[in-house]
Amino acid sequence: MNLSGVWDWTFFWDTFGFILRTVANFLMIIVGIIAVGMLLNVVIKAVRNGR
Repeated sequence: MNLSGVWDWTFFWDTFGFILRTVANFLMIIVGIIAVGMLLNVVIKAVRNGR
């Protein structure tokens, strides 16, 4: 019994890759928001200390 007959691997990898790309986009957005927030925090602290 061969596995290629049971599983459609091309379909599996296409679906897996699509899900991975979608999740990666969401993760990049979240990471970007966190990075911008941290940067703003540093700038605000620097401005407060400068005064």
